[in-house]
Formats: sequence, structure tokens, C-alpha cells
Amino acid sequence: MELFQTLGVQVEQTWRDVNYDESVFPAIAAEALDAANLPGKVSAWEVIEWTLRQTVLPEQRDIRGSFGDPPITLYNSPRFHIDVYFWLEGTTAIHQHAFCGAFQVMHGSSIHSHYEFELRERINIFAELGEMNLKTVEYLEVGKVRQIAAGRQYIHGLFHLDQPSATIVVRTFRSPMNLPQFSYYKPSLAIDPFFEEPNATKKIQCLTALIRANHPDTDRHIGELLAESDFQTTFTILSKVRGFLQANQFEQMFNTGASEKRFDALLEIVKKRHGARAEVFPKVFEHQEKVGEIIKRRNFVKEPEHRFFLALLMNVEGKERILSLIKERFPEADPIEKILDWTLDLAQTRVLGVNIPNALGIADFGNLDLFILENMLKNKSDEEIRAALRAEYPAENLEALEQSLAEKTERIRQSIIFESLLQTA
Repeated sequence: MELFQTLGVQVEQTWRDVNYDESVFPAIAAEALDAANLPGKVSAWEVIEWTLRQTVLPEQRDIRGSFGDPPITLYNSPRFHIDVYFWLEGTTAIHQHAFCGAFQVMHGSSIHSHYEFELRERINIFAELGEMNLKTVEYLEVGKVRQIAAGRQYIHGLFHLDQPSATIVVRTFRSPMNLPQFSYYKPSLAIDPFFEEPNATKKIQCLTALIRANHPDTDRHIGELLAESDFQTTFTILSKVRGFLQANQFEQMFNTGASEKRFDALLEIVKKRHGARAEVFPKVFEHQEKVGEIIKRRNFVKEPEHRFFLALLMNVEGKERILSLIKERFPEADPIEKILDWTLDLAQTRVLGVNIPNALGIADFGNLDLFILENMLKNKSDEEIRAALRAEYPAENLEALEQSLAEKTERIRQSIIFESLLQTA
């Protein structure tokens, strides 16, 4: 690990020479990472092995492992440190930072998205409403370096394509000038995930106990708490309850199959409490539901190309961006042909033990569906698709095919899996 010590000393000397000016630290860190080329000299697994062998480690900056799985600190100085973050799950929340620095992909690859947040209303210092817009998206391979700016100017998300992935991060400590460190929930909510109010935290823990114990009055207690909770606490409660719903524990808790209706009833309580502001919550949970469904599909497949495709559908908005990223990773291939091949593969991947027809999630997805999807990706209108159908298929089969054309076209448009792909923006 002497390589990390050498990197740290170099960064320390360079930064000290400019009087520890934080505005130039990201450039200093990025240039040092790029020049050191640590991914070409030491593997992520060697970092793990070294950590396990040491009797005494450098002071660890994130002992609980709240960011990274695990995060390992390899160098410390009074003003910054160097970590290696391992990632076994695919995604990080869309977030900003209360620190600055730079990161480098050490192992695996990632989809890196950069956003802006147009503030509409500040609820308080820890919660805001606005509009999220995707500015850029890129594919990062081993060795790629990116600067990290502090605050709202650098809102980003990383989806790690490989399991595990690892990232080297050279970063300052948390700066009070750049707090709070928001996480962002599409389409329009910003929340400080690090804020804790002891009374609210303990009450939510009590609700969790009631839920896990299947207490018969749990829904009443949730409703009563929501009826008097502030906006930020309300989101925390709803997120917790929604998590149990998705894990099928919410249904057991209420001893009924109508768990969605019960959750909707809680949302009605929230609307009475917070009025128009509460309209953000169903939209946020709808987006999370979409992402959750694609993650579920991704868990069913092991082929790296299929996982890459589903990661794009989950994280990237707009057909042209998706096509561009496919072309970047597979420069010799036609991106639309790759999409059609992957879609057919997923449609033919059977999934046992769950109530979905295949890894694509669309039953009886065949040649006609693929034909429709291809023409939609080529920006054909419904009439143009119908004309192409007549030119492509034998006359004796046309009547039956045309009868199902509109239904199949709409089914593709309404599918969660294709929502991002069929967006033109």
C-alpha cells in the first residue's frame, strides 16, 4: 500500500503549496490520480488482502460502512484522506457532496449520471421541492478519473455494472459550508438523509416493531403519526412502510390482500396534512416502483450484456442517450440490433418461483412484438408501422396480425421496461 502513501504525500505537498485552497483541490486530486495510475499497479483484491493482514490499520473514516461495502481508508492527513470503496450493490442514490476531491474507477465499470436540480420550494433547510434534470451520462471504465465538486453544482449518481466494483477516492472532510448533503429522489424531491431528530427516530423504530410484530392496531398508529408529522418525517415514515409493502410484510401486518389500498389510505392522510406538497410522494414512490421492477429483472440474469442493458433502462433517460452508451461500449455493433437481441434473450429467459412470465416481464413476446419495437426505435408512427407490417408479412397472415397490432404496440409503450428507451428527450 506504499503506492497510496506516495499518492497522499504528493497531493498533500501540491495542495499545501497553494495554501490548501479547496477550489483547486478537485483538479489537484484528479491530476494526481491520473498520473499515479494505481488501477494498473494494484488490484482491488490486493487492497482487501492487505487490510485483512494488518494488525493496525490507518484510522478508518467510515467505520460503520455507510458509504461503500466496505469503505477502506488507506491514507490520512489532517485535511484529506484516500479511501477505496467497494460496491456489491448496483447503485448509489443520486446525491451531492459536502466535500470535494476526485475519484477513479479501480475495478469494474459504471454508468455515471450528472443532474441539475431546479429549486421550486424550500420546505426547510433539510427538504426541498424542485425539478430534476439529467444533464449528462457517461460510461466509465477502469482508470477513468472524475473530479468531485462540493455542493449543489455536482449532483450525480453512479450505477456500478460489475459485482464487485471498486473506486479510489481522494477527498476532503465534510465542510459545514456545503451542508446539508442532499440525496435526490426523482422526479422532484431533495432530502438530507443524514438528518436525525431523536424523537422522530425513536417513534419510527416503535412503528417498525409494531409492523414486525403484526400488531392489529399498527395502521391506526401509523395514520395518527402521519397526521401530525412534518414533511421530512412523513417521507421517512412512508418510505419505511413502503419497504415492508414491497417485502410482502405490509400485507401480513394488515391481515388483508389489499395492501396497496391501505397505503393509499395513508397517502390520503398525508394529503390532508400537507396539501399540494404531498403530491410529490406518489410520484417519488411510482419512480421507485419502476426502478425496483427493473432491479428485480436484473437479479434474474447473469449475462453481463443483459445486466448492462437493464442498467441503462434503469438509469438513463432518452433513447439517444441509451443508443450512444451502447455504441460506446460496443463500437462495432448497431445499437438498435443489440437492443433487439437483448430483448429477445430476456423474453426467452424463464424465471422460476416468481409471478412474472420471463425476465422481460412481458408474456408471449414474439416476432411481431420485436418487429413493432424495432420500428418504434426507428421513430416510425403507428401508421408507418402498419404499412411496414403489410410490406413485411404475407397477405394471408395480415388480418390476424393487424388485429393484434394496436394492442401489442400499446403494451410495449406501457411497459416499465421500455419507458426510458422510448423517451425522445
